[in-house]
Amino acid sequence: MNTTAAALQANVTADTIRTWCRRGAVAALKQAGRWIIDTASLAHRIAIGQRRTRKAATVSIDLTATYTFTHAGDTAPTTVTPTVKTRTRPTGETITTISNLAPLFADRFDAIPDNGDRVAALTVFRSAHIVISDQHDADWDDDPQTRDGGQLRTTYRGGVPRITVADVLDLAAQLRAQLAA
Repeated sequence: MNTTAAALQANVTADTIRTWCRRGAVAALKQAGRWIIDTASLAHRIAIGQRRTRKAATVSIDLTATYTFTHAGDTAPTTVTPTVKTRTRPTGETITTISNLAPLFADRFDAIPDNGDRVAALTVFRSAHIVISDQHDADWDDDPQTRDGGQLRTTYRGGVPRITVADVLDLAAQLRAQLAA
């Protein structure tokens, strides 16, 4: 198993996997400059980590959830459902894009008391996406809309009451773990 697959399975970064390999926390061989991790050893290391940490309640994110609203001037309501698309670039990088995020923040939108303000917020949020990559990209290191060296990114720049960029990136981290399981 390579470092990317191991990181997804262990819900840690690829850098952490490489550290574990260097320190002998998992059995691994380096071939052609890349770590090959023993699957059973990784499973054992994950189990050790789970015993040492208090297990938080796992919350499953419903990617079939819907959110219905009516845009100003429209007579027919609009219903959105999260869309998940995965593709592999020619470089080998796997990118998962999640769009139509409104249902995943339905409680926050419903908390906006004025319907006009809610529709305006939904309009701003309509173009927000989450991008999950399996590779670190140093070009993203200092971008405030990313985490984990660009492995978690969002196009959302803020502007919706009660939803911060950090909230969207937290959701991205949860989705990465859920989709990897």
